[in-house]
Amino acid sequence: MTSFTRSCVAAAAVIALGAVGVVSLPSMAAAEEASPVTSVRSFRGMNEGRSQLFAESSSVAVDEGTDWGGVETLDVPQTKSQAEKDAEAAQQRAEEEARRQAAQQAAAAASSTVSRSQVRTGTDSGLASYTNIDYSIAPAGFNPNHEIGDVGNRYAANNCTWWAYERRHQLGLPVGSFFGNGAQWAASAAAMGYWVDNTPRMIGDIMVFQGGQAGSSWGYGHVAIVEEIYPDGSVRVSEMGSGFPGYFSSTRVFSDTANYQYIHF
Repeated sequence: MTSFTRSCVAAAAVIALGAVGVVSLPSMAAAEEASPVTSVRSFRGMNEGRSQLFAESSSVAVDEGTDWGGVETLDVPQTKSQAEKDAEAAQQRAEEEARRQAAQQAAAAASSTVSRSQVRTGTDSGLASYTNIDYSIAPAGFNPNHEIGDVGNRYAANNCTWWAYERRHQLGLPVGSFFGNGAQWAASAAAMGYWVDNTPRMIGDIMVFQGGQAGSSWGYGHVAIVEEIYPDGSVRVSEMGSGFPGYFSSTRVFSDTANYQYIHF
């Protein structure tokens, strides 16, 4: 009896639930129609690599078995502009012209002056054998027959001393063969009896420069030949040396003549 009663109660409950479900379904449908339909999806953030957006891409992998050849070099030969080429050509022409003029001047000087053999007597015993010298202008006590010291040109070609020796011979004036470097000439000549002072007196005087004077070598000094003596006392000289175009010059004029020594005869 008890079992039967429980069965009846269960059946009644099922029927009651069904009735409730039938009644509640329309209300549920109405609620769904009144609210909006939404859908939510979630995605995992993708921030990987954003911090290096502008970083330079480079490879650090090395394939040791690959031969990429040697290091390339750009060996571009240096070229000169047209202006530089023109300047060099002009300089070369100027140097050639200077050498040509120097040769012409030396030849003209040799042809326009009397040679030593024409002004000397048959003896070569001393200064007195030079007949073209005015000994009356020499200072008191001067020995007109002092030693000359001439055994030929023993100076290096194209040097100032070589030119001084040659030019003195062209002018028929005495000169020694072993006077030393330019700066030593005045002392060497005076020791042999030559007249030496600080005044240019005649064409052909040897002008002696001490080291550093007028751009001369500090170690060797310089010598030049007086070619003209002007009314104001200044002189124009001829000279040779590596510092002159074509190793020769005859244009320098000096007004401070008392600062130099002069070998006369």
